[in-house]
Amino acid sequence: MRKAILALTLGTVLAAGGCSRFGSDSGLNPLGWFRAAPSTPTTLEPRGGWESRADDQRQPVPQILSAQLEPMIEGELLRVRAFAPVKGWFGLELITERIQPAEQLRPDDDGILRLVLVGYPPLLEEGAAPLAANPQADILNVALPISTIELSRLRGIQIRSGAGITSLAP
Repeated sequence: MRKAILALTLGTVLAAGGCSRFGSDSGLNPLGWFRAAPSTPTTLEPRGGWESRADDQRQPVPQILSAQLEPMIEGELLRVRAFAPVKGWFGLELITERIQPAEQLRPDDDGILRLVLVGYPPLLEEGAAPLAANPQADILNVALPISTIELSRLRGIQIRSGAGITSLAP
């Protein structure tokens, strides 16, 4: 009787161990003893490789007119007004000078968040002359939300353009 109970208990434990998620990852699972190891190593690298600034064809916008922080419910909105001498700039974005994880703003070691205002210059057809921009009407506006947590890590913000750097304190 004891041998039957012991055999039944041992069989139940092995069967239950083979069904659980924990057991399937461990070496105690008899169903995984004879499987081949995965042929490709697991990695954290994204498909297509890491993003590179060399691949980005955008150029710094020529001139920043103003930069200000506007309050929001969960942080502040960095609003930048810029001007380009010709019409047609598109794809404007505030990016960090250093490559960082997506959707995260981290300051440098000195507590300064360094951004660059970039965009694509106008595409001109052959023989076409660029249209001059009107400083009163052709203002480029870009905004970047900064959360309260990200703001708490910042001592200052620097925004670089083609003509210079604009600084502000949070």
